[in-house]
Amino acid sequence: MTVYEKICEMICDAKDVEPATLTPDTTLPELALDSLDYVELMVLAKREYQVTLTADAFIQHPTMTLRELSALIAAEQERQHGG
Repeated sequence: MTVYEKICEMICDAKDVEPATLTPDTTLPELALDSLDYVELMVLAKREYQVTLTADAFIQHPTMTLRELSALIAAEQERQHGG
């Protein structure tokens, strides 16, 4: 399962959203995520990919898309763990 697919799965479970409604270009604000959802995304990144995301990552990019979030996690995984 890709990073994108794992994120989508978590969002679908948390927000009761149909997977077909999500695209890589869906923005986080479009999903009406609350603070707990953002914490869950950070926990998911840590648990699944051993990547530490901070709230600043979301604050600095308020219109982040699912594609951008997936790329951020992959880049952080590469940076923090060398692959």
